[in-house]
Amino acid sequence: MEKNLYDRVVFFYDDLASLVLGKGHLESKRAFLDRITKGNNVLYIGGGTGTNLPEILEQVGEEGKVFFVEASQKMIDKAKKGVPDSLRGRVLFLKEDDFMKMPNHQFEIIITQFLLDLLTESDLEVLFDEVDKRCKRETKWIFTDFLDHPNRKILQYIMIWFFRLVTKNPRKDLPNYSKYFENYGWGIKSKMSFKKDWIQAWFCERTN
Repeated sequence: MEKNLYDRVVFFYDDLASLVLGKGHLESKRAFLDRITKGNNVLYIGGGTGTNLPEILEQVGEEGKVFFVEASQKMIDKAKKGVPDSLRGRVLFLKEDDFMKMPNHQFEIIITQFLLDLLTESDLEVLFDEVDKRCKRETKWIFTDFLDHPNRKILQYIMIWFFRLVTKNPRKDLPNYSKYFENYGWGIKSKMSFKKDWIQAWFCERTN
């Protein structure tokens, strides 16, 4: 998968999401953030423009830290602008397109939102392998993404091919997320649905 091509869409990415998906998009990105507690170390992979980053920084408190990993520098630049001065000491921005080079810390919270739908099967395996190395037994994963929905096939097809053309996203369909979470020892403890179940947020815990 080619990286950093999301620099091309950063200027209209949030507006496009709001136009196509409405308030359900932002609401889905806030799902389960209240499960983050003071002092948590959070690995936020593919954070994009960081629309929910200030809320996450409030949740981790002064003793916590968010490691914000994103392949697009322009996405990072926009995310930085949205962080109040009072919270900037709680976040470390990392431009990285290689999951194997993510920080080698043990995290209490993993966050991926609208990321896994962009990854090839081999990229997904690498991501889950690398996350596994950075988890404790009590680590939680907040996942949010599109799921196949029979009433959204046309719009889903248009969106996939738009991003294939603009960003060279290699996927032609959506992954079987459940397979990966199950295979890597994650159980879905809670679910929230948005856009009539087209978008789902999962709160996952280790099962082994």
